[in-house]
Amino acid sequence: MEFGIIGTSIWQQNMKLLEKITIDRDNKSETINQLKEALGIDELIYLATCNRVEIIYTINEPTSDSRILHRLIDFFFSDGSDLNFFPNDFYHFTDKEAITHLFRTVSSLESLVVGETQITGQFKEAYQDALGAGHVGFYLHKLADEALSVSKKIKRETTIGNGHQSMASLAAQEIKNYLDGQKDRKIALVGAGEMTNKFAKYITKAHLGNLLFVNRTVEKAEKFVEEFGGSSISLKEFKANPQEVHVIATATACKHAIFDTSFADKLAHPILAIDLAIPRDFSDDIHKHEKITLVDIPALKTKANGNLRKKFVEAGKANNIIKDAVYKFVSSQLEVSIKPIFHTSFKESIQLAHNAMDDLFKKKVTSLSADEQNSIKNLVTKLISNASFQPSKVLSEKMAQAQTNLNFEKLNNSNKEVV
Repeated sequence: MEFGIIGTSIWQQNMKLLEKITIDRDNKSETINQLKEALGIDELIYLATCNRVEIIYTINEPTSDSRILHRLIDFFFSDGSDLNFFPNDFYHFTDKEAITHLFRTVSSLESLVVGETQITGQFKEAYQDALGAGHVGFYLHKLADEALSVSKKIKRETTIGNGHQSMASLAAQEIKNYLDGQKDRKIALVGAGEMTNKFAKYITKAHLGNLLFVNRTVEKAEKFVEEFGGSSISLKEFKANPQEVHVIATATACKHAIFDTSFADKLAHPILAIDLAIPRDFSDDIHKHEKITLVDIPALKTKANGNLRKKFVEAGKANNIIKDAVYKFVSSQLEVSIKPIFHTSFKESIQLAHNAMDDLFKKKVTSLSADEQNSIKNLVTKLISNASFQPSKVLSEKMAQAQTNLNFEKLNNSNKEVV
């Protein structure tokens, strides 16, 4: 069983590629089914956030790492779309490196805002979706549970999550800075997802302004009004008449840009635009418009670098926890793979010992009862078992400590040859 992760993120700085491989929510389940079949893999978790897309997989049949990546590229670019990207715009980890990356990701060490809690929830949701779709088997189930367990341990034993910063909180700080204490300003939140909910919580808690919830379906926007106050409007009406808004924050799942320069022309005055959508909700050229101050994910990435420096020490502690967790997980998996190699010698040793004892009890030590003979046989069996399988534990621990990556598939194939 080979475990791997293929992905791209904000760190690769190719937003167009990130947008391209982000699957639309409307037909997400069907598309992921098609992706799993196209890649020829056995297990799959598809993780998509505002700054990363990762395909977490296992495969039983041995194959080259590049073949799966090529299949993925063929799948997302089968429409003939023209998009420039380089091989380094994707990362591809396998086995031990993939386990380390997964633990780091779920524990938020790969996040723009180190220590933020949103990624753990996003992974858990992706994991549950994969379980529901029947895409997760024994190995990914075990690995995902371990990743979530490591995340809890890091939050419990370090202060890396103190402050509860996230993309939403950084964006809310941008709004606060822009308004600079001005009261009763109207802030439009576009979309009906989790990010809109987070925006609303930060804005209402800080009393930054009056909320206007915008969505294609007004009923969904009105649910936010019931919880946070403010008012609601359909996206169509808002685009036709943007009212007296001072800030627009978006995080929708639309395939194409919602707001362009023709919309900006309708604005009564300059505004702050926060765009956390993948693909983007504001068109590429709108940042040049005189009425738009745009803050998007790359801009927040720059802000987040300060967060990383502040949490450098705690991140180091978290890295040590992850290193230990990876070692223990890999060691346990290796021990399972190695044990069959020692099982044959164990059975042969037991048979030889039992034959020798039967001969001993028959010819020389004839005074022992059947129960006493069985007790001696059981004791010898235990001693041989410990002696036979202890090397597998020691060997697996030594291999897990190795800095090189591990190929579980080759190891399992060698087991078949021995056994």
